[in-house]
Amino acid sequence: MPTPKPLTQCPAPKLDWSRPNTPVASDFGDIYFSTDGGLDEARTVFLRGCELPKAWQKTERFVVGELGFGSGLNFLAAWQMWESHKPQNGHLHFVSIEKFPFAKVQLKQALSAWPELASYSEQLIEKWPGRVRGFHRLHFGDVTLTLIHDDIETSLDAIEMKANAWFLDGFSPSKNPDMWSPAIMKKIAALSTSAARLSTFTVAGDVRRSLMEAGFIVERKEGFGRKRHRLEAYLDGEVLPFSYRTDSIPTIIGTGIGGLSLIEAFKKRDIMPNIIEDPDHIPASGNAAALVKPRLDLQDRPESRFFLSAYLYARNTYSDSVIETGIVHIAKSDQEAQRHVKLCAQAPLGETHLKLGEDNALSLRSALVINPTKYREAVIDTLTITQETLENLPQTSPIFIAVGYGIKSLLPDWPMRFSRGQLTWVKPEKNLSAPKSYGGYALPFDDKILLGATHNRLDNSENPFTLKPSDDSENINQLQKHLSIEAHQANTPSRASIRVTSHDTLPVIGQTPQGAFVLTGLGSRGFVFAPLLAEAIVSRYYGDPMPIEKAVWEKFSAQRLFT
Repeated sequence: MPTPKPLTQCPAPKLDWSRPNTPVASDFGDIYFSTDGGLDEARTVFLRGCELPKAWQKTERFVVGELGFGSGLNFLAAWQMWESHKPQNGHLHFVSIEKFPFAKVQLKQALSAWPELASYSEQLIEKWPGRVRGFHRLHFGDVTLTLIHDDIETSLDAIEMKANAWFLDGFSPSKNPDMWSPAIMKKIAALSTSAARLSTFTVAGDVRRSLMEAGFIVERKEGFGRKRHRLEAYLDGEVLPFSYRTDSIPTIIGTGIGGLSLIEAFKKRDIMPNIIEDPDHIPASGNAAALVKPRLDLQDRPESRFFLSAYLYARNTYSDSVIETGIVHIAKSDQEAQRHVKLCAQAPLGETHLKLGEDNALSLRSALVINPTKYREAVIDTLTITQETLENLPQTSPIFIAVGYGIKSLLPDWPMRFSRGQLTWVKPEKNLSAPKSYGGYALPFDDKILLGATHNRLDNSENPFTLKPSDDSENINQLQKHLSIEAHQANTPSRASIRVTSHDTLPVIGQTPQGAFVLTGLGSRGFVFAPLLAEAIVSRYYGDPMPIEKAVWEKFSAQRLFT
């Protein structure tokens, strides 16, 4: 097994801006868009070349795959066209691969050349993940963008999707031959629907032959600008329309953060699910505050990339529920301090997210403290919560189980681990300037501090939600030990809930033998992991492009619990 590489950002493209509004990739000696008019080129070569918008009128979901995101101009042109010509109840998925993603400042400069796209480009720039490696899912109403920051072949092997159209917009075959190889074209065909269309600016003989060998029927068309010709290609199969509304209404069991995240994933597809709540179980998402901070690994592994993608996805998810931004993590040992130094040097999230502080504390500058109640109320909104039983549900209703402690009764054979955590409110002798974490955490609220949380193996002989004075004392002692703050317990009641983890501490997703989908085992990272995992589960259910790579789904799959 190969030794993992350090987890760093993708390399930024080296851009030459000597031509006005026309960035040139110095390492490839090629332009990102035509000097004759990049937007018109995108519309002619790619949109018209794939028979858009006509092609997406035939189906409720349309998927575009792209090699070479570059400045995002093709995506913005497609999005603009979609807004004017989308089908009823339509949803556009745009999946694009880029090995050298732009930094945000480069993206702003490149897209400033297209003022008519400003309303779209501003939204893209706001949610831009930077040069972080891996998969990134961004939502813009009924348009979903999935960016994959990696090399072409690795990305095509990692993605699960069936594209209706492909835009091949990498640098020219003579300057970037790896993108146009026969192997790549076969992978594209395998990731296509039976009647997929493809368009590209190049008519190179090797590209035409590779496409034909992969099963495409290839046609040479009139080119754009100074290019005499371009290519259109298609698979000669039947168009199979898709609708999100052909199945029974899904039922979600659980209204903790896992259940809320599943509700959100369905609502993004205009599906309003049934919700079953267990009033006897206290979800951690009922706490007064929750931390959204990244899990950071030094090694580049599929799960390490997922941790970063999930964190960035979560930040976009909770944008309306933020209490405070920025958390300082205290180094509790010399070893942890050295790890903080390495993390800042590798900067897997980018320099704006991490900063080394005093005594090698790690400043997580984009981390959030959020209000779970506010988020819950926004998600539930007009939906109805019931206490129905599974026996009363329609036989055709797909079941999605998103519970923590309740997994003991719903799936008693699953080998999950349970630990109890108690939160404590205190009145400090001196103010806390900012949220701090140290294994536990201390969050300032006016003249009080919320301390969390103890971490003790669950004792099945007692009610796990009964409050323990000894746990309050432990939280107060940890505050004094790590932050040198004396405090006494406040009048606000403490709160206890249960963490659920797998044997390897990774989340658990997948299906039961009876076919129910499951999201559990989130541990203390539920608010970070649940939104993207729920989006992955719902994507898998409907056959949408997946927002996580295949290796992550397999690594988190429930099947591993029984092997």
